[in-house]
Amino acid sequence: MGLSLKEKEAIIFENDSDPQRILNIFLDIQFASEEGYIDEETAKLVGSHLGLSEARVYELLSFYAILKTEPQAKYVLKICNSTPCLYTGGDMLAEVLETILEVPIDQATPDGLFMYHSIPCIGACDQGPVIKIKDTVFSDLTEEKVYQLIDDLRNGCYLEL
Repeated sequence: MGLSLKEKEAIIFENDSDPQRILNIFLDIQFASEEGYIDEETAKLVGSHLGLSEARVYELLSFYAILKTEPQAKYVLKICNSTPCLYTGGDMLAEVLETILEVPIDQATPDGLFMYHSIPCIGACDQGPVIKIKDTVFSDLTEEKVYQLIDDLRNGCYLEL
């Protein structure tokens, strides 16, 4: 179930309906929604409250790679691609995930459960390689730990993510 109109408007009002805070608004809504993306209705709602044209709203949505305009997988695994993580084996993570999930980077699994992609520094440089899912960072990963993480998620562990 997605966010209600009231919940979306609360996020807008928490940001003072300030057009300069549109990125924060979209990120808060995207993160709070189960679907993990900004749908057309939500984009129009935000634009209306901020006094921005539809064209300007979609320009911003398409500019920031972190903002998604299509449904995401239940678990979006973000692989840190910063130099420290790469030196600690971060490049192995995408290879292992492609093997386990049988989909390339940036593509959801057919069951809609998983998707993975690279992002810049997560801020856990001393714990690399790492994967971040929402607010949870899984650190010091090995191939075995990645397999276990995927198994745990498939079996309903980490439901709070």
